[in-house]
Amino acid sequence: MRKAWVRASLVAVACCLPLTATGADYARTLAYEKTVAALAAMVEAGRPARDLHEAAASLGFSFTPAEQATARPATLSQVKLSVVSIDLVLSQLALQSGANYHVALRQAQARAEVLLLEAGVTSLAQLYEATNKANLSGLIDKTDAGYVAHLPIVVWNGATLALQPGETLLLDRSTGAFLLASGHLVGDGAAVRGTGEVNPRLKDFNPFVVVALSGSARLERMTFADLGYGLFPPLTGVTILESGFFAKPSPSVVRDSRFDRVGTLALLDADGAIVDGNVFGPSSGPAVLLSGGTDILARGNVVLAGADAHGIKVTAGAKSVELSGNIVIDAGLNGIFADGGAANLTIDDNLVAGSQRSGVSIASADCVAVGGNLLLQNAQSGLAVSDSAGLAVTANRLIDNGNAGISVTHQPDYGVIEIASNELDGNRVGIKGSTTARLAFAMNDFSAQAPRLLDGELVQFTDRFFNLSATDGTPTIIDGLQLKSGAKLTPTGALRPTSCIFEGDA
Repeated sequence: MRKAWVRASLVAVACCLPLTATGADYARTLAYEKTVAALAAMVEAGRPARDLHEAAASLGFSFTPAEQATARPATLSQVKLSVVSIDLVLSQLALQSGANYHVALRQAQARAEVLLLEAGVTSLAQLYEATNKANLSGLIDKTDAGYVAHLPIVVWNGATLALQPGETLLLDRSTGAFLLASGHLVGDGAAVRGTGEVNPRLKDFNPFVVVALSGSARLERMTFADLGYGLFPPLTGVTILESGFFAKPSPSVVRDSRFDRVGTLALLDADGAIVDGNVFGPSSGPAVLLSGGTDILARGNVVLAGADAHGIKVTAGAKSVELSGNIVIDAGLNGIFADGGAANLTIDDNLVAGSQRSGVSIASADCVAVGGNLLLQNAQSGLAVSDSAGLAVTANRLIDNGNAGISVTHQPDYGVIEIASNELDGNRVGIKGSTTARLAFAMNDFSAQAPRLLDGELVQFTDRFFNLSATDGTPTIIDGLQLKSGAKLTPTGALRPTSCIFEGDA
């Protein structure tokens, strides 16, 4: 049962309450820390997402996997192969992603060629046999650990590489191998890994996977490991890139897979993509990067984020993105971070704990529904909002965060932030605000947050904030402290929205 709502009388007595009487229970705090540490250990031990979801239930986290349509296995066919200059491939990729990294890629190559899959639908086993029949022996070796590619593999338009259950593709670091699919990349129960010694021509080089041009991917129950280098996609791990002059392919799916020592799973302008039920070990960049694109779903994923990284990042004007039922723990930066003009986002029913910054941070992003999340023991705020408007912050539990449960700063003078039915418990302060515009408060539970309820410029509104009407669902509105600024442009040059419509609105 929820605790009694704080009423106006609490204001009069809160200042008299000792901190020990209202602070978070120490035993409970230790129990939370122990559970989060156990979740991190389970990720490192290779446990699947469903086990982690069950283990997080003691924190009040609940997730029900979606019904999944059974993918039809790819029908293998005769394959057509050739070896071509790497410049042919890179010149095409440059049309979509630029050419800033091409010199480095060529430098990493033992020979400036790629193995081109021109046509057909092939497994790794078939690909290995086809290279031998075509007198291309030595490009792919068959070993006990898997098939080792010593040359970059490129799947061309219309062709399909279908990785079969139990197959492992090992990309040789020392020779500059990587995998690029401008056709279709399909995998079920297979693995793609980097392997080999340090590249003697480019010591920082590490293999990577890119689905680009007109390519698409359906990757289920896969394992990706030791992939990605540099700071920017498409080299940073596993990248799905859709943009430029190329027709949009069918939506890509990455589901029930595992990522270990992979820089980033990056989806760039990938409309309709689904990232579902995956487990991510520590990474050098955001474990999941959603940059641009629309109608994207990331749900049921478990992220043990890197020491210098966000867990999940949404940016570059991405729209209609749903982040639901994810577990993000121990992020070196923010657990979930939305910026760069992202809009129409739904962030619901996630568990974010142990971030070194905030659990959820929203900066220069608008029309965001943040609901039903557990934001626990993050070093800064549970939820931090800056230069963003049109937010509905409802029914979240914000517990034991090192700064504010909810922090709102530098809000533009359009849109409203609704803060309703949230439970604030044991945070350093409940809600902190500075340079805020229009805030609507209703039915928030502060009974375990006293005495530090408000901070910053919101303190002056304490008497209005605790008007009894706020406990019956009628919001208390605060108009003031406005930052006078016009609507700003997104990275794509479009005006940011000045109003938002959420599900259920008239």
